Amino acid sequence: MENSELITKALNYIKSENKKSDITIDDVATHAGFSTDYFNRVFFAHTGFNIMEYVRFSRLKKAAHLLRQTNSDILDIALDCGYEAHESFSRAFKNQYCLSPSEYRKKYEKVEAVYGDFYNDTIGARLLHEFKDFKLADSDEVIDYLLETDALRYGYTAVCFRVNGGAALYNGEDFRDGFVWFTEWDNRFEGDIICDNWDKIAEYKKVFSDQRFEMVLFTLETDDVIKAELSKRGVSIQSIQRHPNNIYTGEPYALTPIEDISMRLIKYEDIGLVEKFFSQRYPGRGSNAPRLKFLKHELYQRDVIGNTEHSVFMFGIFKGDRLIGMSDGGLQRVHGFVINNCIVTSAFPEYETEELYQYAFKFVTNAALEKGALPIDDVQIPNTPAEHRSGAFNSTDLGYVTITDVCILK
Repeated sequence: MENSELITKALNYIKSENKKSDITIDDVATHAGFSTDYFNRVFFAHTGFNIMEYVRFSRLKKAAHLLRQTNSDILDIALDCGYEAHESFSRAFKNQYCLSPSEYRKKYEKVEAVYGDFYNDTIGARLLHEFKDFKLADSDEVIDYLLETDALRYGYTAVCFRVNGGAALYNGEDFRDGFVWFTEWDNRFEGDIICDNWDKIAEYKKVFSDQRFEMVLFTLETDDVIKAELSKRGVSIQSIQRHPNNIYTGEPYALTPIEDISMRLIKYEDIGLVEKFFSQRYPGRGSNAPRLKFLKHELYQRDVIGNTEHSVFMFGIFKGDRLIGMSDGGLQRVHGFVINNCIVTSAFPEYETEELYQYAFKFVTNAALEKGALPIDDVQIPNTPAEHRSGAFNSTDLGYVTITDVCILK
């Protein structure tokens, strides 16, 4: 466990400092708290990489991300990733990806980049090193299994696994008997338990019990049932935080128009209106610039380059020609399955009415249904008032159904 935490510190240091061209083994070891005498051996045992191999791997993954997520000049990307010359960067990049940076950018210009393509890359190796009784399941097989078993119950979860990356670990003969999908956030491992067998659920909770792990069970069982079943098996649960996953499987809503209000899809040509809306709605907010830059790139990918399967799915709310609000979700795909995730609406204060919130929510739901997507409402995070995201209503009031609860076990 102690080495595991130090390895995490080392990985975080490399990722945060990979812009520097002169990182050394001594730098990483010192920052992580290791003796350099055996640091490479310990690092390799946990990750499958020698330390300087991972430094190079991390730099080039960052470069691949920037090539797909920005229009930045290749030399600027090289400099941002710790390379001092275009030639050395291109040579290293081609060795790792078998494509030059420009070839890579061209190949993936219509393929959306997701977090899991670039992060959570060592989690499987690190956990297998520490928990030797476990096996690693093939991610694509796990996702196919979830979609084939119950796409309504597990479809959103399958999409999250694809988007966030990570690793599926199990013990026993087959992952289909129950597994844990691990991702890493802020130096903590989140373990999503997909299992209906209480003996195995309890076993997983016992094994991954220290403070590094936040264990999450997907179930509709009540808190009392969860606590009782785990208590029988020697696992004490002090609290359960529930986060419902709601979906809509009904017919499109019959919308009652609001006078002088219309909604339509935001396009790349609307970016000026969007910039004006954010500057007026959130004046002085420093986060506007990067958010707008990201949105502009996303719209460019969809509307100019022609990535028709891009996740950006944002609608403007207009009063006449004036943009008074925005409502967005996100079309996310995995193995042919599509969801629309998290409908969030914002508007100028004078237009923030429950009628407008509910109208926008229904409008975006209808648009998702037209795209063949399963509408998901998962933004009712514990301790977050519903009115902070799309009005005071609960989506179940509008016909959404709770398919599963994400239960954080503590």
